[in-house]
Amino acid sequence: MKKGIPLLLAAVCVIALAGCSGKSQLDSQTTESSISMAEFFSAPSESGLQEEMLQQDTSAASAESSLTPTESSVSTASPSSTPSETGISSEKQHTLPPAASPAPAESKPPEQLKEENTMPAVNIQVGNKNFTATLYDNDTARALLEKLPLTLNMDELNGNEKFFFFSEKFPANSKRVRNIKAGDLMLYGSDCLVLFYKSFSTSYSYTRLGYMEDAAGLAEALGNGSTEVTFSTVG
Repeated sequence: MKKGIPLLLAAVCVIALAGCSGKSQLDSQTTESSISMAEFFSAPSESGLQEEMLQQDTSAASAESSLTPTESSVSTASPSSTPSETGISSEKQHTLPPAASPAPAESKPPEQLKEENTMPAVNIQVGNKNFTATLYDNDTARALLEKLPLTLNMDELNGNEKFFFFSEKFPANSKRVRNIKAGDLMLYGSDCLVLFYKSFSTSYSYTRLGYMEDAAGLAEALGNGSTEVTFSTVG
């Protein structure tokens, strides 16, 4: 009887160990199946991947279509960006210079005044030389005529003129004459009589009094310093 008891205990232990081993294997299989199920449900299905890729392709295509103008929009924009033939011709008309305005009437040159002049001639005597000057028809020349005959001691200036200042003033109408010729008789300001014996250009303004048709020998007769000059009417 005492020998049977240990054998029974051994059998019970074997059965208990077998039960524990089977339980642990069952728990391991359960855990593995749980992990597999979780991976299955967490991984996207093949159809879901295809649907997601299709949506991405559709978004890229729509973005590209918004960046690249369609052929129809390009053809529509071309006429508006290119000026029409009528617009080009109109633009050319606006760039043409305006029609030239008629030139203002020019004052008569001294040559024409000579033909119309009715003023008397004036003799200008320097030493034993005599020169004839024609007066312009203006108030300044008439005021000079009223003083003739007149002998003046005229001073030298600039190597091209002789001048004399009167104590009284003359009526004046000064203008820029630009070009002066030998033999010109002019008034500078309102009281300075000037007789030019050389031709040159000037920026000064004078009132024209008269001119010589022939001024040959005038410079030599007047000399370099002060000179006595007599003015008198002819005839």
